[in-house]
Amino acid sequence: MATQEATQIRKYITSADSTLSDSENVGNEELQGALQDSANPDTAVIDRAADATRKGYQDALRNEEIPPEFEDAHHYMVTALGIRAAATEDLAEAARGDREGFEESIASVVEDYKFSDVIIFDHYVPASEGALEEADRMIDRNYLHEPKPFMDYEALGLSSGSSRSSSSSSSSSSSSAPEDLSALRDVGVSGVQVAGRSLPTGGNVILTGSDEIVFSVSVTNGGEAAETNVPVEVVLNTRAERQAVPTTIERIEPGGTAAVEVRGFKPGEFDETAEASVRIGPVRYERSEEDNTLAGTVTFGI
Repeated sequence: MATQEATQIRKYITSADSTLSDSENVGNEELQGALQDSANPDTAVIDRAADATRKGYQDALRNEEIPPEFEDAHHYMVTALGIRAAATEDLAEAARGDREGFEESIASVVEDYKFSDVIIFDHYVPASEGALEEADRMIDRNYLHEPKPFMDYEALGLSSGSSRSSSSSSSSSSSSAPEDLSALRDVGVSGVQVAGRSLPTGGNVILTGSDEIVFSVSVTNGGEAAETNVPVEVVLNTRAERQAVPTTIERIEPGGTAAVEVRGFKPGEFDETAEASVRIGPVRYERSEEDNTLAGTVTFGI
């Protein structure tokens, strides 16, 4: 059993390394050149990059062979890849429009790319290292992905921002911070219902055969800035499979609350109790994630 678990962990981190390396290659080897001349964007290259980032995101999203210790780390990877995919699709759409709109779009998507870098550097890697330590597999640390920024932002003349890495070049640490970096950014799960019944932390909801498995997730913005496209992921672990369904909340005003429904889950076996978890964010520059997760169970009754 121990050997099987060790093999699963090594398989996961090497697969994640390949996924993240492919993503960085898209940014540094394809998009980098396409954005050098914003007056004449190569729409074919940008379209290919959009397809590649979307595929990487979807492949990570559909991965059902995730060791339990790596669920948090995998969430961060999926979030970062999703941000890159959405940003590159926006870029591809803008490239088919006018020059002014495309140049404005570059600045916007680069900020998203930098945010994805932060998630990888500051969240995915530490969570993966913690997972290896928990599994007593630090011997596999050498297989863990050593990230680099999605692009050379300085070469594009867009070096200011939040991209960070302890192993990246000094240009990242010397870049100027955006104005809203000092603003408090914080989102939290304020409530979850399953089929209309409240699911508190550590609680259980008993479903009947007529209930539709719908998670209603309420999220509060306790920060000082409006948050847009807030990632939400619900995971239901039945005996048959791990089901992860992501979505986003379009906008939450400071001090406000927004809700989203997450559906598309397959029921478990009769009298089965399955673990259920809800995770939101992180949002840009969020420093504390203590209230970003809620976990409980769902029992499939008559």
